Amino acid sequence: MKRISIPLLAALLSGCVIYAPQRPTQRDEYPIPKGHLPPPGECRIWYPDRPPGQQPPPGNCRELRHHVPPGAYLIKG
Repeated sequence: MKRISIPLLAALLSGCVIYAPQRPTQRDEYPIPKGHLPPPGECRIWYPDRPPGQQPPPGNCRELRHHVPPGAYLIKG
């Protein structure tokens, strides 16, 4: 079996990084009313520039985590 050098291994794995959107530095920076938090086990994409009543509905975290646009946040219930 051939040995793989560390730099080659690092280059191969560098494409496997997941980049998450930048999160607010403080939890209260974008306050979410309790009635709009997703239920336990679900997630919700939250747009800080939209009013609470115009946010998309909660859904499956595995699906939603791949659809978070820049500037939005994934909120876990």
